Amino acid sequence: MVGQWTQRQGRARGIAAALALAALATLSACVSDEQAVDMGLATKCEADGTVAVLGDPARRFVTKSDTEICRGPRRDSYSETRLEFIDCRSATILRAGVTRASADQARRGPDYDNSAAVEQARLRLKVGLADLTMTESALRAAGVPVTLSTGGAEQCTKLAAGAAQTN
Repeated sequence: MVGQWTQRQGRARGIAAALALAALATLSACVSDEQAVDMGLATKCEADGTVAVLGDPARRFVTKSDTEICRGPRRDSYSETRLEFIDCRSATILRAGVTRASADQARRGPDYDNSAAVEQARLRLKVGLADLTMTESALRAAGVPVTLSTGGAEQCTKLAAGAAQTN
């Protein structure tokens, strides 16, 4: 009958509050991080990325794939995959949103699955039927969220150094 203890004044009320706080501390010590994520009390995010040579005839492009998955409270749960096309000659990056699935679309934006359009653009770039500008316009026309920026030279340099070491 903890409720009766908390309605009193003075020392009894202090003891009841201390017992309640101790019980809460003991319970939180028993819950592992993984259990807290499963119960929706914490958020756990994992990210993974791979960089690879696209394999185009001119050996000009590199791709970087990023996947991020977050589990936890409903508002924080989402998964997202992005693909970057890196032009090593002009040091230009075209980022394309491949997939997004979010529990709270008001917070992260609308869900989408552009896997087919992005894969088609990647294949056209790979066989030399398109350049980065054509790829950007085709993806925009398909409704794929894309951004164009400068950079990516470090990815090209790392892959070239790795290839030189294996030869």
